[in-house]
Amino acid sequence: MTDNSGDRVAIIGQGYVGLPVAIRAVEAGFDVLGFEVDRAKVVGLNSGRSHIDDITDDDVRRAIETGRFVASDDEAMLTGFDFAVITVPTPLREGAPDMRFIESAAMMVGPHVRPGSTVILESTTYPGTTEDFVAPILEEACG
Repeated sequence: MTDNSGDRVAIIGQGYVGLPVAIRAVEAGFDVLGFEVDRAKVVGLNSGRSHIDDITDDDVRRAIETGRFVASDDEAMLTGFDFAVITVPTPLREGAPDMRFIESAAMMVGPHVRPGSTVILESTTYPGTTEDFVAPILEEACG
């Protein structure tokens, strides 16, 4: 088993994709920031309450009790991540994914990218989005 202690993961979006990824990352030994723009969800998560069916309140409480999970809406908390996983929604608009949430997340994560860090796009979208859409935003934002 790999020792993930000390590796910091930022999961951007704590919905039906992001929260399960965050909980699993804590179980795998990572330090996890569950970034969420919805303040009510942040407060609920930090109080041990889940807002999705696949993750129980007990799952969230166990993650918090490890000391390796915290939810936040403070962008400054993104500093120092080793891995960032973007799990924001991509609703369909006129048959195509709405890229506004991905763009916003990439612009937010970009200034915190540093040599050796990894950004993963886990949102549902078309092939090539990471290379053709997200990477240029990250490159511009991190210099």
